[in-house]
Amino acid sequence: MSLYLEAATILESPQTTSLKAIIYNPSKPFKSPQPKLYALIVETLKFQDILKEVVENSGILKLERKLTPLLSILLTHDLLLTKSGIATSSGPLKDALLRHKARLNAEFTRARLRRGHADIKSLIGAVNAEHSRESEDGVTKTATGLTSFNPRWVRVNALQTTLEDSLSSPTFHAFQEVGSVSDMFFFDVVRKTYYRKAEILPNILAIHPSHDITSSELYKSGKIILQSASSCLPAIMLDPPKGSMVVDGCAAPGNKTTHLAALVGSSGKIFAVERDRRRADILEMMITKAGAEGIVTTLKATDFTTIMEGHPAWQASYILLDPSCSGSGILQRVDWDISKLNLPSSDTTSSHPSKKKRKRDETLPNGSASQPEERETKQLEEEIQDDDTSRERLQSLSDFQVAIILHAFLFPNARRITYSTCSVHAEENEHVVARVLNSEIAKERGWRVQSRDENPLSTWHRRGLVGELSDLKSSLEEQRRVADGCIRVHRTDSLGGGFFVTCFTRQVDDKGQFGGGIGNLDIVPAQEDKSRSQVLGDTTEVENQEWNGLSDEGPNEAVSAVDIADGDPRSGKRQKRKPGKAQQGRTEKTNRQFQKGRKGWS
Repeated sequence: MSLYLEAATILESPQTTSLKAIIYNPSKPFKSPQPKLYALIVETLKFQDILKEVVENSGILKLERKLTPLLSILLTHDLLLTKSGIATSSGPLKDALLRHKARLNAEFTRARLRRGHADIKSLIGAVNAEHSRESEDGVTKTATGLTSFNPRWVRVNALQTTLEDSLSSPTFHAFQEVGSVSDMFFFDVVRKTYYRKAEILPNILAIHPSHDITSSELYKSGKIILQSASSCLPAIMLDPPKGSMVVDGCAAPGNKTTHLAALVGSSGKIFAVERDRRRADILEMMITKAGAEGIVTTLKATDFTTIMEGHPAWQASYILLDPSCSGSGILQRVDWDISKLNLPSSDTTSSHPSKKKRKRDETLPNGSASQPEERETKQLEEEIQDDDTSRERLQSLSDFQVAIILHAFLFPNARRITYSTCSVHAEENEHVVARVLNSEIAKERGWRVQSRDENPLSTWHRRGLVGELSDLKSSLEEQRRVADGCIRVHRTDSLGGGFFVTCFTRQVDDKGQFGGGIGNLDIVPAQEDKSRSQVLGDTTEVENQEWNGLSDEGPNEAVSAVDIADGDPRSGKRQKRKPGKAQQGRTEKTNRQFQKGRKGWS
């Protein structure tokens, strides 16, 4: 019975921190296994409205004075909603509940049918759909019945250290490698373990989300960077060689920029473009902390679509584009508020439900568990339905994303371009790919989607949706090849959120020349002082309103990773780290040189 008594004690206490911190970092250790304690509380909170209704309508609190309202819903949850039942041997509290098992089951059946669910599995799926976000302990169960595990991903900054040195450092030396992400989540207590998927994620590892490494020397010095694995995919897929010139067209907050810097090395050159001055300041701080000052030149307050002939970035061979998007794939952490627990009343005398306003879970459509072959489609549909993005908003974002890619297609020496979003919507993903491939620019300059077997992420199992490429003016075989060259990441894939990435590459003839007679084409300048984005449609307002980059560790993490030197990164206290003098000087010189006489470049 200690499991239920300890859970009741936690729920009765004032909440001063997150539920996860209360359970996994207690002032006094619990007798019960921490995962079981956490699961019991979270599941009870999820089903609290139904449990309250069942307990009240059964009238057991009037009949069993030893049962408190809190213990009644904890015990009733396990009695009705778990296969193993109440997890304790016989005792007065368990016996008190079991005396009314038939009545509780009857009231539970009535509550389920009132909500329009034919069986318990359907009800559980509907309630889980209300909470299909990243839970505090990193374990999520969706309405389709799939369980996902959401660890904290760490990228080792190869500019300052190596993976081997990081693992042998005081921060990680006690950590043991496990064979899968899920292996980190099935212990009675959280253990020091890490997981690697080295074949597609070099220098990247996952740890349990309860491990706080932000106070470590590795983190403070920029030797490790908190970055979701999904947001590492664009740089990996672009695969720029050592010493190459790269443009990051939408660079802030800087995780992808510094990842690129680690790939090209000290002999490489990166132009990090950011039109928003405030975000550009964060970008520069990130570059400084990562030790990439000698590699990256920041183009502050610069619109990527205004870079053209005469600008040094115009000669880049590799371009990474991660423009503004709906952010519909981003995981949102659930913060369980135990103060809002809805407890049953012991004063009720009615055996009928009160005529109260219907809760959200009462209006959910009826449904049953998906067949295995339908689960992936259902999973994506669930992610899409979960986001309230309007069609009009998606179309505006899509127009902006197309304009960005079409301008990148004009770069005369560009060999590869990656395009990525943290969106689950086809309008921002496959539809954008089809639109740009249908363009005259793509056809004239020989741009196509890189084949699956040509890119470093060929082993990733989830590819683009061929059904969303029907607008691509090509054969069905080519549509399938394009879809296979795109990568999709679902929220339940444990890489840190929903994501999409593809790589555009240019055809090269037998003489090593770009396809389409590229060298003989004249570059069409933007009209007068207007940028290409203005010519194709003004999306400035949309871009400024939308999500502007992936926040890998919650709303404050992108800032905390670069401008908080000490203390808790979630404290909200910002200690700004100024960019180095060399970085500032190089940025000012570049901007000064190319603003003069070119009005659109400021």
